Amino acid sequence: MSRILRAIIICAHSALIFYFIKSLYSKEIRIEIQYIIRAPGTLRKLERNIRKNTGSYHIQTNFTKPDRLYTDFKYILKWTEAFSHYNSRYSKLFKTGQQAFLDNNCTYKNCFVSNDKSLLGDLRYYDAILFDVENNWDRHPPFRAAHQKYIFTASESSGYYPICSREFDGYYNLTWTYKLNSDIRWSYFTILDKEDNVVGPKVNVSWIFPMNPTPDYVKKKLRSKKKAVAWFVSNCQSKTRRIVADNLAKSLNKFRLKVDIYGWCGNKTCPKNRFEDCLDLLQKRYYFYLAFENSMAEDYVTEKILYPTQHYAVPIVYGGADYGRFLPPASYIDAGKLNSDEVATLIAAAIKDRNVYEEYFRWHNYYVYKEHPQIADICELCKRLHAEETKVVKNLRKWWNPQYKEICKHGSHFTDLNFY
Repeated sequence: MSRILRAIIICAHSALIFYFIKSLYSKEIRIEIQYIIRAPGTLRKLERNIRKNTGSYHIQTNFTKPDRLYTDFKYILKWTEAFSHYNSRYSKLFKTGQQAFLDNNCTYKNCFVSNDKSLLGDLRYYDAILFDVENNWDRHPPFRAAHQKYIFTASESSGYYPICSREFDGYYNLTWTYKLNSDIRWSYFTILDKEDNVVGPKVNVSWIFPMNPTPDYVKKKLRSKKKAVAWFVSNCQSKTRRIVADNLAKSLNKFRLKVDIYGWCGNKTCPKNRFEDCLDLLQKRYYFYLAFENSMAEDYVTEKILYPTQHYAVPIVYGGADYGRFLPPASYIDAGKLNSDEVATLIAAAIKDRNVYEEYFRWHNYYVYKEHPQIADICELCKRLHAEETKVVKNLRKWWNPQYKEICKHGSHFTDLNFY
């Protein structure tokens, strides 16, 4: 071995040993920053970390957005395991990779979903990051690039998950929730007309009115009904809706009618593995169904509406939504606007006079209720990432829950943003 080669090897080994020893006695962190667009608390948290650690920090300003073709992947990071704990519909919708966009035949298929924060080597290389409201207390990225879209996602009620910290105002670029004015709508069901055009739910939905008489094929399905009201419920913690149901039961008792409660909260059983049998029973035997939500939040209307609308029963609704956005006029009873005696009187009148009951079903001439297809959610996400739009959700707290101030007085999950 030549002297020159031997000298090179010795120098290389010496350099490795030098940097190894140096790493034992100093903490050096390299942070590449192009700029900091409004990320609340970023500098404050960074300074706090610097004070806590010894050694030197190198802040560089040479971060640039990676050059990509328009047809290249749009990378989407699930900051938490958002939606993965839900039923199969949602777990399939958010599975890792590109497959969801291919399976749903989206117009834009070049999106890639991951929950691996280290996949691209730098969080700022992701085109979008999804933040699930249920896990919003997790630490947030300390820096972000201007091209990134931070997306606020939620399928659960704002009543249970309010946003209290003002630092979230102006933090997100897009919203993806059940609220009807979200950028991307998280829907439980869709209302179609007879030509398969989407009618609602919408903020300014336009219903046909007046409507033609209930069709004969619907009247035939109503003839076998014998029982007043059914309710399938497993969450017994919602005291308010239970009180409303109990008061209604007392009022119905005056007419010798009753509410049959199926599930853990009642004395009748409806196993999950035989739920279709329960829905069949609803269709054949019951006049009305209690479509009560477990949270009083604007636009929060879940799949409970599908049970009566798809099985020829009249929904008795209770929740924080404007139900005129979700149900045709004269097709339901709103227990949130009437007292229990008034609701019971309407029920008794409809059961006594079949013609009165049949009036609730005129909407079947025009509309169909269907479970919301997966394609609408996941495809809209990828489409949004191809749009050259700049947007900031300036007043998220009030938009998400107009009553946030009152709710946050009593404490909340989210009091501040946390950063790595």
